[in-house]
Amino acid sequence: MIIGGGVGVYFLIQSFGTQITEAPEYDLQSITGVNFTISSLQPKTVLLDFMSTTCVPCKTMYPRIADLIVDDDLSANLTVVSIETDNTTTVGQLTTYASEQNITWTVVIAPDDMTLEYGVVSLPTFAIINAEGQITYFEEGVISFAELKEEILKAIEGKSEGIQITSYQGFIIGFAVIVAITSFFSPCSFPLLPSYVAHILGVDLDKDEEESEKEIKEEESKLSKIYFSYPILGLSGGIGILVSYLILGAIISAVGNVIQPYLIYVLPILGGLFIVLGILMFTNFEISFSRLLGWIRKGQMRIYKKEKRFSFGSKIFSTFLYGLGYGIASLGCNGPIFIGFSLQVSLEPTIMRMIYAYLAFALTIIFLMVAITVLLIFSRDFIIQKLKASTKMIKQISGAILILVAIYLFIEFAKGI
Repeated sequence: MIIGGGVGVYFLIQSFGTQITEAPEYDLQSITGVNFTISSLQPKTVLLDFMSTTCVPCKTMYPRIADLIVDDDLSANLTVVSIETDNTTTVGQLTTYASEQNITWTVVIAPDDMTLEYGVVSLPTFAIINAEGQITYFEEGVISFAELKEEILKAIEGKSEGIQITSYQGFIIGFAVIVAITSFFSPCSFPLLPSYVAHILGVDLDKDEEESEKEIKEEESKLSKIYFSYPILGLSGGIGILVSYLILGAIISAVGNVIQPYLIYVLPILGGLFIVLGILMFTNFEISFSRLLGWIRKGQMRIYKKEKRFSFGSKIFSTFLYGLGYGIASLGCNGPIFIGFSLQVSLEPTIMRMIYAYLAFALTIIFLMVAITVLLIFSRDFIIQKLKASTKMIKQISGAILILVAIYLFIEFAKGI
């Protein structure tokens, strides 16, 4: 947990530490075929409008931008560039959209990594660049005409200072690691951990079958003599967790670009869900999944009885099933967080960046499952006792975090509308 968290924090610090004041340069081409760079537009002040054809709040801003362009105080010294952040949009689609929305200013499709380097995480986002190429204003959401005009005037008159914005080029990897850690240690799946340990160690789960269990335990004792067996079981369980998450992730990534414009309306729903879950974390409410997977152990015992011998292959498969159940259980608490992560991944500009994000998530999950499987073998009851003693604290910390996230989502929704 410490190592995984350290890796995640490292990438986040690397990302958050990348502060830029000068506007990054890119070779841009308008939908009319004109090539230019941002610096070539100087000495005029430049307003960058990061938008998308599927962004509903973006449409609210177009009439205000049109008013800025013809404003007597601004028109002679202002250039506006709207940047389509979805680089799968074609020039033809964007041209039609611009005509429908009465967009008369320059429109381009963002090159790879441009939105990441400018730190764009939601739409619309506006950046003002002065004659010296410095970013003097950076804001997300729907913004009033008066605020934009005031900030543009300050840039034109040289009264605004350069600000620092954060590049998010390393953000998604750190995000993946942290989501994996929170998924693995989810309070919803915590009740499964003792059952998982019982499965790995072959302890008694059904007193009516004590004799059978005794025979099985004698066979399973052979497992401890195979030094690589426990890492293999941990790997199998980790893959099981991954399957449950990646199925959901694949669905979200496939439809992410379609539903992204409507995310603003999902925020209050997620916020309400987080508050309910957060409050439940401070109560005695429990979600027990141990019995749900009892059939796995019973099925394994039937196989042992039939074959009259220990089957390592059967053990691997049943451990995979435990991992699958563990992942499904943790989605009860972490589903909304993972959905948010998957939507962020779906907005990545290249397929390789999407693969890297899910690979970081996968490797973290597998590492944790292998590590805890090996540790449990050596520590057994001691670790379980300590984990049980920490359950209440884990739940309360998780509840507080969920409530804080809910408040943040409500604030973002208010800003977006």
